[in-house]
Amino acid sequence: MKLSGVIKQFLIGFLLCVIARTGTAELRIEITESAGVQDTIPIAVVPFAGNLGVSDVDLAAIVENDLGRSGRFTIIPRSRMPSNPSSSAELSFTDWRATDVEYLVIGSVARTAEGLVVNFELIDYLERERLLKFAPGNSGVAEYCCRYRVSPQQMRQTGHTIANRVYEQLIGVQGVFDTQFAYINAVGTGKQRRFALDLADIDGENIIRVLEISRPLLSPAWSPDGQQLAYVSFEFPGRTAIIVQNLATAERRKLISIEGINGAPAWSPDGRRLALSLSHRGSPDIYVVNVASGQMSQLTNESSIETEAAWLDNNTIVFTSNRSGTPQIYMQAVARGARAERLTFEGNYNAGATTAPDGSAIAFIHSEGGNFRIAKMDMDSRVLEVLTDGRLDESPSFSPSGEMILYATEENGRGVLGVISVDGLVSQRIRLAGEDVRDPAWGPKR
Repeated sequence: MKLSGVIKQFLIGFLLCVIARTGTAELRIEITESAGVQDTIPIAVVPFAGNLGVSDVDLAAIVENDLGRSGRFTIIPRSRMPSNPSSSAELSFTDWRATDVEYLVIGSVARTAEGLVVNFELIDYLERERLLKFAPGNSGVAEYCCRYRVSPQQMRQTGHTIANRVYEQLIGVQGVFDTQFAYINAVGTGKQRRFALDLADIDGENIIRVLEISRPLLSPAWSPDGQQLAYVSFEFPGRTAIIVQNLATAERRKLISIEGINGAPAWSPDGRRLALSLSHRGSPDIYVVNVASGQMSQLTNESSIETEAAWLDNNTIVFTSNRSGTPQIYMQAVARGARAERLTFEGNYNAGATTAPDGSAIAFIHSEGGNFRIAKMDMDSRVLEVLTDGRLDESPSFSPSGEMILYATEENGRGVLGVISVDGLVSQRIRLAGEDVRDPAWGPKR
């Protein structure tokens, strides 16, 4: 049964259908479609000299996996690499002629008294030059990126950082390989069933359990600085609650827990407020709560269901309302007396909007031919574009760059996560072995 984005905030059955965890969790990500991308860039990521002698983290493998999953690059396999240079000084361009490579990432890892030192260079093979060059400093000599002093625990993160630098240099868009996503899971079976809020790196590694309790959880939402998560918890008898949790200290604070529905938290861009859906006065309406003081103000006052707010900027929200008879997306200023403007008109179901980081677009669930798919709307043109082709796609969440959208979907009756580029040309699946994954939220850059 399809549970709409509007209804899922209010029905516990959404999580009761989650299948229990069996065995060790392992995420697997794969490109499922990239045929629409023309002229992918051939790139070689040469194994970093000295890497495996001082660390069990293969930096080059992390970089090539990140770039490969983006769908924008063709990775030259290691079996085709004619040599393993560790710096531009060691690179023989003629050796690589038969590989059709356009760019190379080369580097080294060394252990010093101050820790591990990682060096890497990005080489334009066709132009025979180094990229990522800084302007000349006081010495008058230009310096090239990059050199990092890291601990062994920072090696995986360093690999993602290198991939980000390469991606931004060659594609012109910020990389998001060092980001995380939050999601809801379940642990155990029967009376032992417990519900969990987990984090994972965007490559599916480094799974972290934030919280595990005996009652359902819903709707994780990241603070803009990535230091806190807000979510809905059913752990308190008789009512739901909005919890704010510090990720570094694990400290949890019950922000709101009043009679009726307490649902759909969304952080303002300045990190000072949460928009919520509360029903203590009757039907659900949108409220804004100051996170520090708990002071609350009501934004909507309708007999319809008003829920799932998201912030376009610090002064404007979009939200779902069925005031027109069917769920649709509306926009409203966060000011006393402001009136709502309807944004969606195509189809009889549009709900669960999320906003691009710069406020230029929204993504949401759109019903098309009985299927629920992820659609995008440009806020200037108001043109609606359907991006996915699934049957039960929901919970969209933009990447920090605004270039990709994470969402929940179903595959063989089980919940998995999908990622789609905003141009619809690259899509991925993120599968958690043996599990049913729900409510993803893409975190900010770290």
